[in-house]
Amino acid sequence: MFYSSGNYEAFARPRKPAGVEHKTAWFVGSGLASLAGAAFLIRDGHMPAKQITILEELQLPGGALDGIKEPEKGFVIRGGREMEDHFECLWDLFRSIPSLEIDGASVLDEFYWLNKDDPNHSLRRTTINQGQGAPTDGLFTLSDAAQKDLVKLFLATREEMENRRINEVLGEDFLASNFWLYWRTMFAFEEWHSALEMKLYLHRFIHHIGGLADFSTLKFTRHNQYESLVLPLVSWLQGQGVVFQYNTVVTDVAFAAASGRKQATHIRWTKDGAAGGVELGPNDLVFMTIGSLTENSSSGDHHTPAALNEGPAPAWDLWRRIAAQDPAFGHPDVFGAHIPETKWASATITTLDKRIPGYIQKIAQRDPFSGKVVTGGIVTARDSSWLLSWTVNRQPHFKQQTKDQIVVWFYALFVEKPGDYIKKPMQDCTGEEITREWLCYWRCHPMQKRFLPYRSRRWCVVRASVPGYMSTMPLRASFGDTRSRWGTSKGGACRLSRD
Repeated sequence: MFYSSGNYEAFARPRKPAGVEHKTAWFVGSGLASLAGAAFLIRDGHMPAKQITILEELQLPGGALDGIKEPEKGFVIRGGREMEDHFECLWDLFRSIPSLEIDGASVLDEFYWLNKDDPNHSLRRTTINQGQGAPTDGLFTLSDAAQKDLVKLFLATREEMENRRINEVLGEDFLASNFWLYWRTMFAFEEWHSALEMKLYLHRFIHHIGGLADFSTLKFTRHNQYESLVLPLVSWLQGQGVVFQYNTVVTDVAFAAASGRKQATHIRWTKDGAAGGVELGPNDLVFMTIGSLTENSSSGDHHTPAALNEGPAPAWDLWRRIAAQDPAFGHPDVFGAHIPETKWASATITTLDKRIPGYIQKIAQRDPFSGKVVTGGIVTARDSSWLLSWTVNRQPHFKQQTKDQIVVWFYALFVEKPGDYIKKPMQDCTGEEITREWLCYWRCHPMQKRFLPYRSRRWCVVRASVPGYMSTMPLRASFGDTRSRWGTSKGGACRLSRD
């Protein structure tokens, strides 16, 4: 779609490119970028779907837009995307994808009607003193000095912010403000993260500033984003004839330089442990997602902490091999070689005890069983040593939930600090210990002391996740460290993108 000030160009369909019926496309990874790319190739590029292949390391598609139920272990979501009006490419895509819920409607129709009928906003963004509303909740508390710092960052050139930390650019007044608390917990920023990335986020989400304190500019799906977005898209792609090749680890993509162009000539992979690959010719297009944020994510359960996986990381190793062929392909180790800094921890909590939804309702000020917006986004316990946040989206969050269950997503920004009640870092905690720390912020100490040491498994079931690369995006970097680049494959093209 070509975007202009009107809809004259927006609604006109692209013409069929000459010779497209003779081309093939290969996508490395089956996250949203690859799924969307395949859909646009079919819809706008007029490519026959049977000539598109998506290579995926795992046994299911979706990348970071995951959401599954594992037998005996419970539901798992590693995170979610906070969507808004100006996800232009996303809405352009899903206007063409049929809904699996409503006959005759698109996924965009379904999403639009839902959020018109049930608009999102938070009634309690932060808590203090065990679930009480903070006196300044909803205010930015930006002093004159903090406002000046923020404006200077916004107006600075990109070059001025390269390789600088946030706390080198924004002063103590800003870092003590509610604005920073809201911002950092929404986007998972640390004070030592990249000032350049902070600046780019400000530019991208400037229209959200007014709704930063109550999430009124955000929109969410009916169910988890795997069921609401990935499944309809994958179903449509498969119906068109796209080939999905799972259990396939792409180990290398070879390039040759000719006439000032970089041409992809070969994809190498292992599928079910056996080596394989494909030679690339003049009509082959290759699209790669490199440097996955959820690579090597590990899961714990109610009685076992999630172990940090620092072993081989295929998506990052692929980028390293590509970058070794030409410096124009970026510097992956600027981002992917700092696991102690980029690790993250989250947990999916499924309630079992009937009393817990009542505590959720007291804080959210909404009935969690209503089927409508509950917390409206994350609720942050601002006096938590972990700086923990949790959210309850529309329920049921999974279609397989029973009517009396609530699924909660939980994360901590400071994963290495000991908790206030469980004197351990979140990254070392079992699901039961995460539950106990969470409930202690709700004025339920008597119940916690009486029941949780013996009956925690009856209160909740928890799946914890520790991705080692989740916070790679905000690391300090220069513009040459990562770039989307075009290379050609003997007349075709290779698109490199970083998720």
